[in-house]
Amino acid sequence: MKKFIFTVFLCVTLLAGCGINSVTKKQLENVKASDVLVYRFQKDGKTWFYADKITRIENNKIYYNPGKMEATAGNDDRLMAFQTDKERAITKEELFRYETEHGDEKKVIIWIK
Repeated sequence: MKKFIFTVFLCVTLLAGCGINSVTKKQLENVKASDVLVYRFQKDGKTWFYADKITRIENNKIYYNPGKMEATAGNDDRLMAFQTDKERAITKEELFRYETEHGDEKKVIIWIK
C-alpha cells in the first residue's frame, strides 16, 4: 500500500510540474498592449530570464519594447526596465513558437504579467 501511495504521489508531482513555468497558446493568443512577456532560456550552462513589453498589436504583428537586462532570477525587478527608444516586431505565429522550449537556447515564455 505504501508503494502505491508513493507511486501516485510521484505521478501527480510529475504531472503538475510539466505545466509549470510555461504559458498556453490560448494565453499567447490573448496578449494585449502593456502585457510583459517573461522568457526563460539557457546560456553558458545557466538559466537566464528577460522580458519584453508589448506596446501595440496591429493585424498579425505584435510590437514590443525589448528588456534592458537579463537576469538569473525570473522575479528580478531589473527585468521590468525596457528600451523605450527601440520598438521591435514579431508575428503572432513566431510568438506561438515560444509556448514550448524553442531552439538551441531552449527559449520559452514562462509567464505573462
